[in-house]
Amino acid sequence: MQDNLNENVQFGKNNVMSLLNSKEISKVFFQKGGKYNEFLELIKNKTIPYVFVDKQYLDNLTDFAKHQGVVALCSPTKLLNLNELIEKNKKIENPMILMLDEVQDPQNLGAITRVVDAFNINGLIFNKRRNVQITSSVAKVSTGAINHIDMVRVNNLRQSIKELKKAGYFIAFLDMNGDYEVNAAKYDLPLVVIVGGEDKGVTASIKKECDFGITIKQNGTVNSLNVASAVSILCYHKNISR
Repeated sequence: MQDNLNENVQFGKNNVMSLLNSKEISKVFFQKGGKYNEFLELIKNKTIPYVFVDKQYLDNLTDFAKHQGVVALCSPTKLLNLNELIEKNKKIENPMILMLDEVQDPQNLGAITRVVDAFNINGLIFNKRRNVQITSSVAKVSTGAINHIDMVRVNNLRQSIKELKKAGYFIAFLDMNGDYEVNAAKYDLPLVVIVGGEDKGVTASIKKECDFGITIKQNGTVNSLNVASAVSILCYHKNISR
């Protein structure tokens, strides 16, 4: 494993429920006065310590996030390194990996992890710099998806692209100026698709490293999609092409 992301405090009912089935939990906090029967039955079977506390305690623990009365202390999310992801995907026919280029919004990253999980995409790569990281807020939006997908955090996107090309992957970018419409693009090959940040899209220097571009045809008055929405459309078309 490459490293861990330190988000020991996790919160939100769906997120914590997912964690109880997938990660090591050291303790769970519940807000006094709430009903948590489904949690308590599972926690007791797993002999996980739990305690009921005041709302103010949970507010302080989560920096006043919307915790829904449920907070867990758990082990950090484990990440693969790039070589581990490449090796793992050798067992898969025509894998597709998503790479994030300066995505800044935690809501978008959380939503993207849900899409990766929902459509069985074979990895998510993001940069240590100029990209939002996996925080407790991202984990809550992901509703536990971060615990079920393969993620890689790299130091340099361009260098990672070169390594992926050596491993046989084709590299594509997703934006308005792509060569192929999303429903006509080829997915029967090892593929990395790069999606850009909320303001600038895929940066020019990264586009130069790509083999081709993919675009989503739009007929409305707004000429761009939210990055998480665009990723959803892309991954859906990858799925139905199988």
